[in-house]
Order: sequence, then structure tokens, then C-alpha cells
Amino acid sequence: MAPARGVAVAQLTTTEAAVLALLAIEGERSGYDLSKLVAKAIAHVWSPARSGLYAVLPRLERAGLARRRVVAQRTRPDKQLYAITQKGRRALDAWLETVEQGARETFFLKLFVGGLTTSDVLLGHIEQFRSDTLDRLAAYREIEPTNTNTGHDWYHRHLLALGIARAEADLRWADGVAAAVAAKPS
Repeated sequence: MAPARGVAVAQLTTTEAAVLALLAIEGERSGYDLSKLVAKAIAHVWSPARSGLYAVLPRLERAGLARRRVVAQRTRPDKQLYAITQKGRRALDAWLETVEQGARETFFLKLFVGGLTTSDVLLGHIEQFRSDTLDRLAAYREIEPTNTNTGHDWYHRHLLALGIARAEADLRWADGVAAAVAAKPS
């Protein structure tokens, strides 16, 4: 499927999409299970407040995007297990396929769960990330000649150099990821 450009998927927040993606990858899980998965696997890309993670699960269930199953336990409160529904998977697919300009953190999350979509979709996201990064680098390069490197500009120069170095590193990284995604067998 080709990525949808410029089409906002308003029905899913980033947290909702991330939870649905975890349920799609890991299968039926409790809120506690999901918080542990976040901590050990995805926290460097996306890390919601614990209360936000627990709050989103009933909301997904009410919207028909996840289903809940209650498991009785003798010595503990009943366990609430959640699984993604077909409607949830369709919403997740729409979110994954939507390429958003300037959505850096969302891009990283979509790449992290990239096994849920196609290489073409991921390449569309990488292309947008590169475009956004090139724009950021161009803005830094416009500032560079105006920096006098005296007074406050002396301090600003150090942060400008960091911004340029990060943008250049992001471009090299994106090129490597794009090559790897393009070469990955289906």
C-alpha cells in the first residue's frame, strides 16, 4: 500500500496507536504487561506516563479498537487482558500509512513497529524524515553566517554546531535505514 500523504488520522493519538501496535505484535496483554514491554523494548522511542497507558486501554475498548477479557485470580484483583480487534488493526494500519510532515517522534515510533507495515510505507516515512531534516539543516546553515561568534553568539555557536552535526548524522542514518529497508526481503 502506498503511504497516505497529508491525511491526518485524528481518531488515534500516538499513545493509542502505540498500544495498538504493541497488542498487534505481542498479542493479548494486561496494562501491567504493556508497561513492562514499554520499559524494556520501546521506551527509548516512546514512553507514556504509566497512568496514560492504563487510561488508554478502556478508551480503546469503548471505541471497539480493542477487546477486554477478565481473568479471575484467587489472591489478587481480576486481571484485565486486552487484544486488538479487526477495527483496531484497520485504524492502526491507517495511522501507520499516514506520512506526517515534521512528526519526528511519531516517525521513530512507526519505524520501531515497522514490521506491521510494508517497506514502501516505511520508505515514504524515511523520505519525509529526510525532507524535514534537510529543511532543519538549511535553517541552521542560514543562521551560521549571521553568527558573530562574539558575546552571546559565542555560546549560540556551540549549539548551532550541535544542531548541524545532529542533522548531518540524521541524514546519514536515514540513508542507511532506507537502504536496509529497500534491500530487506519481503
